[in-house]
Amino acid sequence: MMIEKKVEAYIKELTNEDILDHSMNLFEAGILTSLHVLDLISFIEGTFDLEIPVDEISMNSFGSVDGIVNLIEKLIKA
Repeated sequence: MMIEKKVEAYIKELTNEDILDHSMNLFEAGILTSLHVLDLISFIEGTFDLEIPVDEISMNSFGSVDGIVNLIEKLIKA
């Protein structure tokens, strides 16, 4: 399963919301809260066997599905 699909499925499981636009700001749309970010970090680290550096935890990285996917891809390449 592609990274994007895994992230989208997890956010849907977490929030019970469909994500129609992967560039949409999930916080401004009221889909994610700051508490969801902790769950997302745990999911990403466990699913992709990564460690997310504290300086990568930002609105830019976690504000949209695209941002999350870009972060994961960047950490995998590192």
